[in-house]
Amino acid sequence: MGAGLVSACGAVRSDEGAGADDTDPTVPAVDADSDLVETVGDQITEALALSVATASSVRALRLLGQRLSALHRAHLRELNRPEDVEKGRVGGTAETARARLLRSEERLQQELVRAAVAAESGALAQVFASMAAAVAQER
Repeated sequence: MGAGLVSACGAVRSDEGAGADDTDPTVPAVDADSDLVETVGDQITEALALSVATASSVRALRLLGQRLSALHRAHLRELNRPEDVEKGRVGGTAETARARLLRSEERLQQELVRAAVAAESGALAQVFASMAAAVAQER
């Protein structure tokens, strides 16, 4: 998905005098879908941070955490978002960490479904729906 899919060009400059309607075609307009991409990107980044921390902190969950991390990184690339997260640690038992990770993934899946419904672009809606399905399959 390219950047043109989630943003449009031709924002009106507001820094000029009243009645000015000059446009700068190089400045992307902020619209509902670009805001949605930002929000979803932030949610995926949070899920990535938890999956990376879980994989590095809980040996029994290393493979699950790595699979989810790879999925989230792919989704962030699709949205043209950075994939870097700080390494964190999770505490508690493996059972507690697994429950926390799976709850996070369930919340992300639900948010992706909501985003698919809310997207104004049909193509973006399909991307979010596909992401939701992928998260469901990995859980």
